[in-house]
Amino acid sequence: MNATPQTAERPDTADMVLVHRAFRRHFDALPALVGGVADGDTTRARRLVEFLTELDTGLHHHHSAEDELMWPLLLERAETDGALILRMEEQHERIAELIARADRHAAEFATAAHPQVREHLVATLSALATALDEHMTEEETFVLPLAERVMTAHEWEALGERGRGAVPKDRQLVFLGFVLQGVPHADRRKFLSDMPFAARVAWRLLGRRAFAKEYRSIYGTDPQ
Repeated sequence: MNATPQTAERPDTADMVLVHRAFRRHFDALPALVGGVADGDTTRARRLVEFLTELDTGLHHHHSAEDELMWPLLLERAETDGALILRMEEQHERIAELIARADRHAAEFATAAHPQVREHLVATLSALATALDEHMTEEETFVLPLAERVMTAHEWEALGERGRGAVPKDRQLVFLGFVLQGVPHADRRKFLSDMPFAARVAWRLLGRRAFAKEYRSIYGTDPQ
């Protein structure tokens, strides 16, 4: 087994837990949001489908980064945990299948907001939320401690950069709001302190307002 040098700085994986919380929170909310769309209300249906599409895209990039930058390192350096990593990959495949099915239902739902299509979409979104919660719970319980043990801080940062780089620049502040929403103050402050100064200023001056407007368009209420 090729372990990394013991002197290498180890990563703090708390940032991934916050990202996971955001994905869980909004995927968990989607079945009820979609289920509440009135028959034929294509304006509301399209808005929620836009939100779903953006979440799907973000989750795809998040999982792709793990597939390419984390699993190979863990397989190389923690050989006894190979079965765990293979299970993570299988769960990614299952989640990707559910996303593809949800996207097909969503495309049809956006055009007519038909009640039968809405029911199919709600069922798929519920299955997706369950699969995602199970996967992220297992990842946080078993994989993140492993990553802290065998990955370097530099390798972990490259993983984060890969995920952030996939978010369009004009959406980064809004995405930041969705990650920070509902996060305890201490965790929020730590997350922001790790960001570049310019990004923190942009969040205070522009991001919070843009996020709140977007949140209201989806949930119909102000973010907490």
